Amino acid sequence: MFNLTQTRLQYTWVVVTILLISVLIYNALQRSIKFDADILNLLDIGDNAGLLTKVASEPFQNKALLLIQHSDQQQAKTYLRQIHSAIVKLHVSEQISLNPSDKLDIQALVATYSDYPLAFLSNDGQAARANNNYGFIISRYMQMLSQPSNPLVSLSINKAPLLNLADWFSARLHNSQWKKDDNLLYIEQAGQRYYPLFMELKSSAVQLDQVVSTVALIEQVLQQHQPSPSVTIIKSGLLFHSAAVTQRAQFEMQLFSVISLIGVLLLTLISFRSLRPLIGIVLLISASMLAGMAALVLIFAKIHLLSLVFAISLIGIAVDYGYHILFTAKYTGKNGAELAKHITPALLMGAGTTLLSYLLLLLLPIPLLQQVAVFVGAGLIFAIFTGLTVISSWSAKNVTVSPLIKHPRTSNKMFSLVLGVMFVCSIAAVTQWHFEDNINIFNSTPQTLIDDEIKVSKLVGNLQYPRFISVSGKDQQQVLQRFEKVRHTLNTLSNAEYELRGIDQWLPPITTQQANEQWLISGIEDGQLSPIVGLLSNNTVNMLHTRPKSWMTADKLPTFIQQLYPAFIEHADETVGILSYMGPLDERLYAQLQSQLEFEINYYDKPAQYSAALSKLRHYILYFLAMAVVALLLLMTLRYGWRKGLILGMFPLLTAFSALAITVLISSYVTIFNLLACILILALNVDYVVFLKEHGKVNYVLKSILLSAATSALAFGMMVFSNTPAIWQFGLTVLLGVSLGWLLCHFMPSTLLTQKEAQA
Repeated sequence: MFNLTQTRLQYTWVVVTILLISVLIYNALQRSIKFDADILNLLDIGDNAGLLTKVASEPFQNKALLLIQHSDQQQAKTYLRQIHSAIVKLHVSEQISLNPSDKLDIQALVATYSDYPLAFLSNDGQAARANNNYGFIISRYMQMLSQPSNPLVSLSINKAPLLNLADWFSARLHNSQWKKDDNLLYIEQAGQRYYPLFMELKSSAVQLDQVVSTVALIEQVLQQHQPSPSVTIIKSGLLFHSAAVTQRAQFEMQLFSVISLIGVLLLTLISFRSLRPLIGIVLLISASMLAGMAALVLIFAKIHLLSLVFAISLIGIAVDYGYHILFTAKYTGKNGAELAKHITPALLMGAGTTLLSYLLLLLLPIPLLQQVAVFVGAGLIFAIFTGLTVISSWSAKNVTVSPLIKHPRTSNKMFSLVLGVMFVCSIAAVTQWHFEDNINIFNSTPQTLIDDEIKVSKLVGNLQYPRFISVSGKDQQQVLQRFEKVRHTLNTLSNAEYELRGIDQWLPPITTQQANEQWLISGIEDGQLSPIVGLLSNNTVNMLHTRPKSWMTADKLPTFIQQLYPAFIEHADETVGILSYMGPLDERLYAQLQSQLEFEINYYDKPAQYSAALSKLRHYILYFLAMAVVALLLLMTLRYGWRKGLILGMFPLLTAFSALAITVLISSYVTIFNLLACILILALNVDYVVFLKEHGKVNYVLKSILLSAATSALAFGMMVFSNTPAIWQFGLTVLLGVSLGWLLCHFMPSTLLTQKEAQA
């Protein structure tokens, strides 16, 4: 490397930088940079749970509900109509309606189902068939016939003259919990009326980069037309939660980033009293982030936001290398190729250990961790290249060389005291050690939105889809048959307390359709339905007898019905169907349900799915940490001999473990974010130890370690003030780790180091 001139290396750096910038600009213009925030999409948990969860969410994820309540009902209705018109004009929605049945094309719906006039019976009709009670069919026919203005009757009576189809539609289109007032739906509780506004947003409007602005527009409409402060607006829908969490996270990250950046720049400026080193640090950070982002864009179709959060550790590592280069230049007077040659062993040893540790993430079957490995790996390589070619050649020009001072021998007592405190904290934390994977502890949704969801759930049922049941079969018909059995069994066990939604509500299995038709035909032939048949013409009765034997199947369903429910999935030579359950299914009820079915069902709770995904991720991070420890000790022993290598390698490990232990004492549990903080702690502390080992305990090494620890503590320590649990947990552990690491290095006895004063 040193055979090449510094100028040629700098030209190479410029060319590579231009290429990296071009990659990002090109992909940005092509809109091919996609981001994802769903952790299940980035975790391969070994089964089809992630796929099922995604499919189950599709009919619900763009939907939202507003409930309007006011003591003056007329004002509430006027306000509802005003915001309905205003939100429609925002052009962020597929449909905004005052009645969910507005979306249904009744005429097309009836026309489709009328091709199967005897195949459908309402739930009450099914019960009548089970009891061979033709009297119910006659009674319901007379009741429906007395409603000639009912469009279900007028549209279906010609092709389905027994009116069983009109009865079947009526049960599905009319929700008994909703009442009507002035042609507006409302639901009443404790004497208060709540008027609904149903919203289905465009997919683009609820994407992560647009959801905050979408909700801001809706909030603006609600405030502009609000008749009085006493009006109550209850909100339900994923977009409100997503917008609130995203907005809070963006605000905190922007605030903390600005404060941290200002602090880092001020510390750098005060330490060097020159703009040149300050520009060098900014350039080094920018170059590493540029390379990491370009690598992600080139390799992955979608970039997970969580991977960027974890990969931010690259900033701390890059700054570490930058300070070591700058302080070495300041205190040795070396510059350009001479400086690069002097610091290369220490930089490559520290960077090599860190790089190998992160690249081990590529061996784990978790796309999230693979993205972190690619980002940090590419950024680290380019950071080293930038430091050795660019920063080393001009960072120390025109700077007065400071005298080189050997640090006085440190008292072993202080070093022993620090180790003792770390050891005591580690022992004390053993009894409280607990891994927490429950996704709910990371929930930073405002309490007002949580209260609104609880209120909506009590009023109209849970409109979100947090739980679902999957059923497998050899084909769609077997799945539909099993849906029927699950529905019947669950309703029996729970008294139909919560709604079970599925496509089988509009698509009974062919066996049921055949049984319904055969039963009604038998009633006609045996005279059981003579009160109805007597009112029909001979041609009509003959039409029922001679109808072609065809049946409703999924491919014949109207599109707007198909969009209401999760689609069938073909997986592992089986067909999988999904039933969305609007209530809790505790272990006892689930066990009872499974015991009464002759086939297996699977129950999924979305929060539980996220918790399971986090647990899986935690296990893989622990595997990675174990591999990183082995790699660290191996490289240290190869470089410094087995005895010195093991001793020096134990300091980063002890620091990370102690930081984790103190975190446990503070928060009483450990999460994946604390473990990910340990990766950064290991990387930084390896650099500290390597710099001391390579160049000795001299002033410029100690100052570079102090400044690196101070800037890392400032940048990540700010996170402890965050209201987002994941952020403050990460920040707390890093703050503890860099602080403990600096104390160990500062008080470390010189006898533990093989100094190289001659080179220094």
